[in-house]
Amino acid sequence: MANYIGNKFTQQDSDKLREFEKRADPNDRNAQALLEEMRQHVKKASGLEEMRKNEDPRLSFSTPEFREAQRQFTDAFKKNFGRPVEWALVKDYAWSTPQLRKLEKPVDVEGNPWPLDSQGNPILKT
Repeated sequence: MANYIGNKFTQQDSDKLREFEKRADPNDRNAQALLEEMRQHVKKASGLEEMRKNEDPRLSFSTPEFREAQRQFTDAFKKNFGRPVEWALVKDYAWSTPQLRKLEKPVDVEGNPWPLDSQGNPILKT
């Protein structure tokens, strides 16, 4: 997050604003416009800082922990979380529209038959 403006705002910016406020001529329009622009910048940056004060960095989408968790979830999702596929979009013919149907026998994500127990129920890996 090096490019984030809230991380670039420092106490020096606030001090610089106070210093300019002391030195600025109240009758000079350009100086007052510059001061107002500086106030807006400090207000915006300190507002961001205030909003981020209670933020949990672990919730960021750029942390290595989040990326690893997302990778694990995606891998498990591709494998149907270790469960058999019992419903699928099935085409009766090559030209027909796929329809969602319950399969007669459960399969894995690659279409291979899922192992069944003696009663015909899928054996789940625990």
